[in-house]
Amino acid sequence: MPFTDKEIDALNAEEKTRPPEFFKAFAQQVTVYEDDDIWVVDKPAGLLSVNGKTLKISLLARLERANPAVKLIHRLDMDTSGLLIFAKNPAAQTNISKQFIDRLPQKSYQARVFGQWESLGATGKISVPVRYEPTTKPRHIVDHEWSKHALTLYEVLAHEECNGQSVTRVLLKPVTGRSHQLRVHMVHVGHVMIGDPIYAEDIALDIAPRLNLHAQQLRLKHPTLGAWMDWESPTPF
Repeated sequence: MPFTDKEIDALNAEEKTRPPEFFKAFAQQVTVYEDDDIWVVDKPAGLLSVNGKTLKISLLARLERANPAVKLIHRLDMDTSGLLIFAKNPAAQTNISKQFIDRLPQKSYQARVFGQWESLGATGKISVPVRYEPTTKPRHIVDHEWSKHALTLYEVLAHEECNGQSVTRVLLKPVTGRSHQLRVHMVHVGHVMIGDPIYAEDIALDIAPRLNLHAQQLRLKHPTLGAWMDWESPTPF
């Protein structure tokens, strides 16, 4: 549920008054890996990756309070949790940003979607374009006429229950990186992610306290060493 202007003002004011110790403790809490070039963190659900137009509380802003040298490379939706990598110098930022442009990094997400979807162990791909739809902000939609394609690989991991409802746990690997790609692709196949405040409705929204989407694995080349590195974050649902 979106914040009111008054609530946003109060949250921003509270964030400004936090002591340096808060930001150091936060940085330590979310850190998965850190060296002189890169900083891999586990973003909590419900926290913006970067400051918004009005809400000035984000993962990047908090990390900058702990280390002003931190530099943005990519983002996760506010409702999504999981692994993000930041650079700690311009050279590392340029190197890893180019890797993302070249689609070298490998990312895996876990999600739980509403209903029973396909058979256990089933794999496949979803290849339909996704674009922003300004008439239903902030939603994105599938548009077969859109020029930029979107490709997601999937694997069905388990059929489960959540608060008495049938759900499916899936592994999702985005080959492209369109905004809301995974969420819209699941809507497209008829199995919205549970707890999704933007796309889910009624029971699919209410059975989970948060969007069930987590950036579980990240693999890329270290910008200085040139070696492939892997990180994993336990899925919190």
